[in-house]
Amino acid sequence: MVSEEVRNKVQWMLDPDITYLNHGSFGARPVSVFEAQIDLKRQFERSPIQFLDREGKERVAEARATVAAFLGCSGEQLGFVENATTAIGCVLQSLDLPARAEIVSTSHVYNGVRQLLRAFTKKNGSTYREIDIQTPLHTSDEIVAKVIAGFSNHTKVLVLDHVASITSIVFPVKEIIAECRKRNITILIDGAHAPGMLELDIDDLAPDWYVGNLHKWVCGPPGAGFLWVNRDYLKTTHPLTVSHFFEQGFTEEFDWQGTRDITSILGAAVAIEWGTTIGWDAIRKHNHALVVCMQQRLIDTWGVLPMSSLDGSLIGSMATVPLPHGYPTDEEQLKNLRSKIYQEHKVEVPLLLWQGSPVVRVSAQLYTNVEFISTLISALSG
Repeated sequence: MVSEEVRNKVQWMLDPDITYLNHGSFGARPVSVFEAQIDLKRQFERSPIQFLDREGKERVAEARATVAAFLGCSGEQLGFVENATTAIGCVLQSLDLPARAEIVSTSHVYNGVRQLLRAFTKKNGSTYREIDIQTPLHTSDEIVAKVIAGFSNHTKVLVLDHVASITSIVFPVKEIIAECRKRNITILIDGAHAPGMLELDIDDLAPDWYVGNLHKWVCGPPGAGFLWVNRDYLKTTHPLTVSHFFEQGFTEEFDWQGTRDITSILGAAVAIEWGTTIGWDAIRKHNHALVVCMQQRLIDTWGVLPMSSLDGSLIGSMATVPLPHGYPTDEEQLKNLRSKIYQEHKVEVPLLLWQGSPVVRVSAQLYTNVEFISTLISALSG
């Protein structure tokens, strides 16, 4: 666990007047990481050609080495993109699917990815289907069984969340990857929330593709996402924007996709080093213990059923809890309620619909504490 002394020493860019329980959406930056990126931007502006043209390749290579070590993978298989959804787009355009092929995900899929998969299959003559996995869930074995039961003879690709955005459930991806291997189903893991929340060893997981964000739980700048590719697909996976280095190597292609701001990538490496000085294992344990406590407090107050085991075995640093009877079951009304509690109480938290019922998702980070939950409960009662 991270000590109170260490927690208090970390300064964040967040407005201290906001009760911020929504780290899962866009993360938050420590002051030191933000200022490091601003310094990098100044270096670029002082001498753009020197920074980007002469030094850019080496700077990105150094950042890649830091990120790869953190993710437990080889830098040769790691490409940088703006975000995880963009990385999934890169994978989809590389697919060569047979007639009547089926891409499947689960009902926990992030809606942005759902729409991307729908658009791709509509255009390419394949089909998209979701395996319905209802909550509550109690064990990893239960999740594996439900996913396997959802496969059909036409299933060729599985797109699976490592940490589900709406339900906060951590999926047993290693076990499901193994089951896909047995069935000759390729698997893409959407790890948008995983880096910084979970200990990762992508080489050990060995999916076909793994995508993720470094602006969420790593606390790096927005615009720092990544795509890891199994060696079997390195030659056929390309960035959405193909530029000068087509077919000259995976990292060469992904490093140059036209002019872009590489300070997000370099800043992500700074954020990893920031967390290393505190201890990533300590950060993860602190956040997990805190969110389990938050979840318990909400459930005890509202008398609702948990969506997963109360021991926290199926969640990381976020927890999704059903709202009690009487709250809106209409998406627009929930959106209005979310705006209301922000405007009137300065509470920032997502209110969502899951399985037709309203839920709230809370996030734990070094700047949060369990008393944030009291403020949330009070705001929702007002």
